[in-house]
Amino acid sequence: MAGMIEPRLEWLLPEPLADPPRLAGFDRPVATLLARRGFTGQAQLDAFLGAGRAALHDVSLMTDADRALDRIDTAVRAGERIAIWGDYDADGMTAVVVWVLALRALGVEALRYVPSRLSEGYGLSVAGLQHLSELGATLVITCDCGVVNVAEVAAARRMGLDVVVTDHHLPGPVLPDAAAVVDPHRADCAYPDADLTGAGIAYKLASALLARHRREAPDLAGLAAIGTVADMAPMTGESRAIVRLGLAELGSTRRGGLRALLSRALEHPEAPTARDLGFSIAPRINAAGRIAEAELAISLLLEPDRAVGERIADELEAVHLRRRELTGVAVEAARILVEGRSGVGPILVRDDEWPAGIIGLVAGRLADSLARPVGAVTQVGDELRGSIRSPADFHVAVALEACASHLAKRGGHAAAGGFSVEPGRWEAFRAAFEALTRPLGAADQELALPGRIAVDLVLPAVYLGWELSDQLERLAPYGPGHLEPILAVTGLRVGDARRVGVDGGHVAFRLRRSLETFDAVAFGTPPDRPLPEEGAALDLIGTLERDSFQGVPRLRLRVVDYADAGASPLVGRRRSASYLAPLAVAG
Repeated sequence: MAGMIEPRLEWLLPEPLADPPRLAGFDRPVATLLARRGFTGQAQLDAFLGAGRAALHDVSLMTDADRALDRIDTAVRAGERIAIWGDYDADGMTAVVVWVLALRALGVEALRYVPSRLSEGYGLSVAGLQHLSELGATLVITCDCGVVNVAEVAAARRMGLDVVVTDHHLPGPVLPDAAAVVDPHRADCAYPDADLTGAGIAYKLASALLARHRREAPDLAGLAAIGTVADMAPMTGESRAIVRLGLAELGSTRRGGLRALLSRALEHPEAPTARDLGFSIAPRINAAGRIAEAELAISLLLEPDRAVGERIADELEAVHLRRRELTGVAVEAARILVEGRSGVGPILVRDDEWPAGIIGLVAGRLADSLARPVGAVTQVGDELRGSIRSPADFHVAVALEACASHLAKRGGHAAAGGFSVEPGRWEAFRAAFEALTRPLGAADQELALPGRIAVDLVLPAVYLGWELSDQLERLAPYGPGHLEPILAVTGLRVGDARRVGVDGGHVAFRLRRSLETFDAVAFGTPPDRPLPEEGAALDLIGTLERDSFQGVPRLRLRVVDYADAGASPLVGRRRSASYLAPLAVAG
């Protein structure tokens, strides 16, 4: 007989809640979850669940928003040549498309410019601005960039170019001398929700511009939703409202390119979810900016014809698959570089053979697995470029500002950022960055540590079913600030457990609950992880998800960790009075 299977991770169990609030439409387990997330009354919950247009603030509350709209409106009415300058990630690209579609609805065909990640890098450049000036542009609207480009905006003014900056990254000590600088992180901005992404700000401003002309344009919320999820905005406040509006738009869009992309990437393109946007749509859009040209994805999002959209989607899919291959190789190399680097502080890894377009993915994968801030760096021409990802307790933009004296360029927000540094300053920058401590710029966040996972609800298996799934579905969309609930489930026995996948990297479970069976899958299970024996009592933690098998809807548990019931952290809960009355109490 095999030995007792211990949990692989430390399960951080919530304190039992004896008296959760009564919330309409939610049984005690989900009411308990909601209470732990700060919901204490029905009105507060209803506003959260129904977030839509009524939850959007007046954009005029954002500093310089009216100045920006006045300048853009003047350009529209005077027939000026307007250019949109974007970034090469999904947030920046969708923001560009939002502006292009809004201006088209007003009879304006804007120029668009997204710099090459490889040859130009992030943000404004004098050469790019000169190019737009030569094409006749008199106004440049930036998307998802520009707030730190003081010198470049000054150069634009000398060329006779007005610049309206729209950005959501942390400003530097001096703002650009632009026609307007719209950024909710400005020190003098009291806007109620500073968590909008570049696409979210574009959506708010473009919608306000259209309202001035009593016009509308389809798909703006849908595009903004993609950018919002891609940039990992909190699924609270305005970002939540934008995503809810956008998902409804995307499900019914008639735009040929969007339909082609959704159909290619999703099993149910008529009912996309935030998870779909984050794990299937955004990576394909990002792939264009990472290893090809951003215009490939932008042209797909703009394309009205379905047949043409299918052809562009084919090309983008090939780029996406190539990006996945390159990323896999680079991540494995990066894991070797961090072997033996213990501790929880920020670290930098460098390999000058890595393509610049995938270093953000490398940093993200390592940050997730190590639960610490990670920067991945490669050489591009005569400079080093890096991308940083981090847990919530380490504000990346604050970290880059702390190291600004060593950097040629920098930009970022709470969870991610990028920089460039001269090779001669590399060692000094690395020493300064790795000397930073946690938490940083996020004192309200608990320190993330590797090998731990927070559980939201402890449930007897009797609760697993469509009713629980429906109630959890009502709480979507999930994301940062409102994560998909992690359930700890006890009371199941193993019918079968086997390794699946090309390399056996996943484990499929058939579980029994009395006479019923329940499926579960654990993706990315280490090869040395033992499998439970048939008939064993098993406790599992994971998320409850819906899928279909041969066209039949079903529920399954996406497993994060498992343990024999006798070795499980849930032993104490099973002995408690609350577990003895499972239909009345769940913790």
